[in-house]
Amino acid sequence: MKNKINLGIIGLGRFGINYLRTLNELDNANIKWICSGRRETLDSAAAKVELKSEVNKTTNYKDILQDKEVDAVAIVTPGSTHHRIAKDALLADKHVLVEKPFCLNSKDAEELVKISLEKNKVLMVGHLHLFNPGIQKIKEDIKAGLFGKMKYVHIIHTGNGPVRSDMGALWDFFPHSVSVLLHLLDQNPSEVSVNGASFLKKGIEDVVTMDLKFPENTFATSFGSWIHPLKKFSVIVVGEKLYAVFEDYAKDDKLKYYENAPKIIDGKVIIDDKGYQAIDIKNNKPLTEQLKHFLDCINKN
Repeated sequence: MKNKINLGIIGLGRFGINYLRTLNELDNANIKWICSGRRETLDSAAAKVELKSEVNKTTNYKDILQDKEVDAVAIVTPGSTHHRIAKDALLADKHVLVEKPFCLNSKDAEELVKISLEKNKVLMVGHLHLFNPGIQKIKEDIKAGLFGKMKYVHIIHTGNGPVRSDMGALWDFFPHSVSVLLHLLDQNPSEVSVNGASFLKKGIEDVVTMDLKFPENTFATSFGSWIHPLKKFSVIVVGEKLYAVFEDYAKDDKLKYYENAPKIIDGKVIIDDKGYQAIDIKNNKPLTEQLKHFLDCINKN
């Protein structure tokens, strides 16, 4: 596979523009096509980003799939369309990066994995926070044993919109939360329970809570809502030796470590409040790192 990857971007909404802008900055990416269902969106997207080279524009994603020179596509469309577009792309022998949620049911997800293996094509999901330097630092220190035995992880993901019509807050927010939980704990849960409530549209949940039990008495919880006054993505990690609090939207001290873990001495619970230590993390942009990884996977097969 050549080093420079020819790509098509399918979907140019709020996050699709970020894909366009970021891929345009990468030396080993060549954007050959952009696609949106609306012609005016195509024109405005091209105007917003000073593209390195001329791109083809289409309102039909199948035009991209028919181009033999296209190596890969990035699918940044509503979640309900992901399975259909990704399946068509894989069958057209394209590598695929699909935004979260991967699919809206496990059957569709398993079918895409099967096709990607049969076609020997990269199939990657945009779990953005796995490339967040704060999450990566916590993972590194868990592996190094700084936290000791893991007790629980709590994730809060909230914002005041956007409210979607094709899926609820579970599918919109929790792919981030669950991907981070599984990454940090490095095991699958033995039990999962989910509760949600709909306030704006019947059948589309606006608020969701999730509890996960893992082997060896490890626990995880997550809360997500798109009708919330605060835009927030927080990860709280509690180990037997160390606590961590990561606040993605904080201006300063995004990652804090606390050595406040309780100790039992002579049958008494002793808590020594030492305050927190601000942890330095890299300034890498998660989307840039995610897209670099996708291109690297293609080049290295």
